[in-house]
Amino acid sequence: MSATELQFRTATFGGFQKQDVLSYIESSNQSHVEKLAQLQRERDELAAEKEELAAQAGQAKEQAETLAKEKEALTAQLDEARKEADALRAQLAQVRGEAEQTAAQLTDANARLAQAERDAAAYQQVKDRTAGIELEAHCRAQEVQQEAEEKVRRAHTEVTQWLHKVQAGYDLLRSDMDGAISRTGQELDKLHQMLEQLSSNFSSQDEHLRKLAQDCADQFAPPAPLPLDEK
Repeated sequence: MSATELQFRTATFGGFQKQDVLSYIESSNQSHVEKLAQLQRERDELAAEKEELAAQAGQAKEQAETLAKEKEALTAQLDEARKEADALRAQLAQVRGEAEQTAAQLTDANARLAQAERDAAAYQQVKDRTAGIELEAHCRAQEVQQEAEEKVRRAHTEVTQWLHKVQAGYDLLRSDMDGAISRTGQELDKLHQMLEQLSSNFSSQDEHLRKLAQDCADQFAPPAPLPLDEK
């Protein structure tokens, strides 16, 4: 014979307050219904919040993929810029070599100029011997000097302009590379912070759902037998 049958049988003989038992049962049922409704509302709210977080996670993933593609593009641009920088360095080395060659030519021209001056002095020494020889020597000395000076001026101007052009191109390239690297680092830092926040939110929601499931299990567990009060 079950405990419920024993309770009702005892109540039939007037040993317990039947109305108290019924009131307690009704109150317990009402409390369970209210708690169940509250738990269902919380479950719906958590489900909606979880869907929202999942959508945010999807957006974050898309942003991460976009940033990864941008990073690959920037990396390719950086590699290309490095290649261009290497090419510019090679050109600069070539220009320096040409400048050294020009300097050597200038030294040679100065030597020839000195020789021409010596020749002019020699011509001056024989001035008294013949006017024609003196005039020819003087004209030759001036011609050699003018040609040498003009060649030196042209070489110096060309080398200076080329060096300025190479330096300006290298400075512009370096500025673009620094800007691209800085922007990429900032975007990656933002993405890392966003992913850490989403991970923290999911961990909190998982803990909340586990607690809610445990509360539901505790609420719907079979109640213990009710004590029966005697009059």
